Amino acid sequence: MQKKEYFCMHNRNYLLMLRIVNAILDVFFPRTCPACGQLLGEHESICEECLSKLDRTQQALYRDNVVETIFEKEKHFSYGGSWLWYQKGTYLQKMIHMAKFGRGNPLWLEQMGREAAKEWEEYGFFDGIDVIVPIPLHPKRLRIRGFNQSEAIAKGMSDVLKIPMDTDHLTREVNNRKQSQSSKIEREHLKEGLFKVNHPEEWYEKTIMLVDDIITTGATFRAATHALKDVYNCKIVIFSLAKTK
Repeated sequence: MQKKEYFCMHNRNYLLMLRIVNAILDVFFPRTCPACGQLLGEHESICEECLSKLDRTQQALYRDNVVETIFEKEKHFSYGGSWLWYQKGTYLQKMIHMAKFGRGNPLWLEQMGREAAKEWEEYGFFDGIDVIVPIPLHPKRLRIRGFNQSEAIAKGMSDVLKIPMDTDHLTREVNNRKQSQSSKIEREHLKEGLFKVNHPEEWYEKTIMLVDDIITTGATFRAATHALKDVYNCKIVIFSLAKTK
């Protein structure tokens, strides 16, 4: 088994084990919403009331939004959007940080992916998309963290939209420092050669939706679109759970 296949399987096994453990714990210790303490239903990691209070961007409703202006010059870019606004000190920041760095529940990110897909599907945002591709982690980072937060979001979306998720073709080649530890200029320059597309011919003429958790400068997505520049006649859609204000 190749290293990449092992780490992809490791990520999926981690999430599967987490679901099983949570199901057992739910019998003896019913889960509550970490924001308000209300009892949670099946498959919930945040209650509906708290979910409704999250700050929506409404970017599915119009083109030339702030996300699209960031990537409009990238080759193959078609359109994009972020579901929520992200600000420091908010509940959303706390939950994403807890989930990403292993002190929370990545299944919360799956739920957020499902909710985003349900809300934006009615606007036609996902029409024509052939494959959902989460931004990959480097195998070393994946081994440390235990799961890929972008894959958790993408899986939730894939479950709702019935669009296949692909974690095989786009790989992360460089294990760069965390975004929070790099300056803006350094983040931009680190992106060259960060990702690689394996068997690009299998994505020819496909509409590919790249998925990540947060857009800050857009450097990570730009690196991914750069890796896709030689995929013949493809179209790139960009989706993030949140965008910094």
